[in-house]
Amino acid sequence: MDLPKRLRLWGIGGVGMSALAQHLHRRGHILTGYDREPSPLTELLFERGIPIDFQPNPSRLEQTEGIIYTPAIPRDFPEWEEVRRRGLPTWRRAEALSACVAPYSVIAVAGAHGKTTTSAILSWLLHAVGASPTAFVGGIMRNFSSTYVAGESDWAVVEADEYDRAFHLLQPIHAILQSVDPDHLEVYGSAEGVLEAYRVFLSQVKDLCVGPERLPDLGRRILRYELIDYSAEKGEITFSYRWAGGKRTAVWYQLGHHYAENASAALTLLEALGYGVAPLLEALTEFQGVHRRMETYPVSDKYWVVSDYAHHPTEIRATIQSIRSIFPDKQLVVFFQPHLYSRTAFFAKEFAEALSAADRVVLFPIYAAREPSTPHVTSKLISQHICVPVYEVVTLNLSMQEFSTILPSHPAVILVLGAGDIYQLVPFILEYLAK
Repeated sequence: MDLPKRLRLWGIGGVGMSALAQHLHRRGHILTGYDREPSPLTELLFERGIPIDFQPNPSRLEQTEGIIYTPAIPRDFPEWEEVRRRGLPTWRRAEALSACVAPYSVIAVAGAHGKTTTSAILSWLLHAVGASPTAFVGGIMRNFSSTYVAGESDWAVVEADEYDRAFHLLQPIHAILQSVDPDHLEVYGSAEGVLEAYRVFLSQVKDLCVGPERLPDLGRRILRYELIDYSAEKGEITFSYRWAGGKRTAVWYQLGHHYAENASAALTLLEALGYGVAPLLEALTEFQGVHRRMETYPVSDKYWVVSDYAHHPTEIRATIQSIRSIFPDKQLVVFFQPHLYSRTAFFAKEFAEALSAADRVVLFPIYAAREPSTPHVTSKLISQHICVPVYEVVTLNLSMQEFSTILPSHPAVILVLGAGDIYQLVPFILEYLAK
């Protein structure tokens, strides 16, 4: 499938779409974009010469030959009418991404958890050893200050999104599958439906598949690895893992047991592909992490703030366990913004169980993203099952008085969790604590 030269991208400021926009721009396509509000990613695209509207602008369609859109674009978006009147072709982001990476040797990273960090690590390691991959990652990689890497080789690293079966559009050479926990049940219907989707995905992988030891049988051979040791001392993390080729020990500076697992997966695949383990381990020490993945902000000896993208019960549980191991003597206050009405309804009790491992919880309204409002589904579905003190707030715009009520007077870690816009609270929390 060939995409036309003049394209308009709706939702261009999203992490996935912004990577696609950079690739298309690099390949000579003439782009315009729409998003709801400015962001660092829209600013990056604007600096590259891509005009972006923050209000619907049907006049842009006069010079457009096709539309690429994200699931977050509603059916009543005003430009749809003009698109239909002109008979313009449209593609979902996943369809356009599949077309863009078709000429490459694709390494796809899939799974309910760990996709973004694993993709970022894999992209950095390949870059550091001179393999020059092109990469499409669902988070801002600090090593590249972008969601996209413009490579020169045949390799492409692609974060393979399971939502709406998007990852079935890829034809990977190799793959990493990190987890198969149920998610997006509004698409798959049941846990077995999710597993079947992963079986289909793996059946399309032409060569190596890497995954953790705990993965179930999914109908094909998986090169399995296992994290066997993890320790943290003064910010330096040492971990050991094993796979069919033997045991390896690595050092880096990214906090979190689950992130060490992600690194183990990337290292296992690349060593199996013939890259030398010594250069890989050296490059790992220079990995700088991903925006909103265990980002730590030390305020003082008394307070730390950590921002993380965790938005599924399994992810929240893993993140809280990591924070507990790193800061065993501090109280843990979790600020959590549920993501999607459907996910909240499916996993309300599981969310509550995971959050109850904190000392206190602050719950925000649900971030709807692509879903229409569902009035009977609220954060109350979670809070009623939480076993520790819980505060329900109605907006991200907290007052100083509310902060003074919520935060403990003794040493604490404030953990900001969610895939919505709750990250915008972090500067305010830091300012408050600094005072």
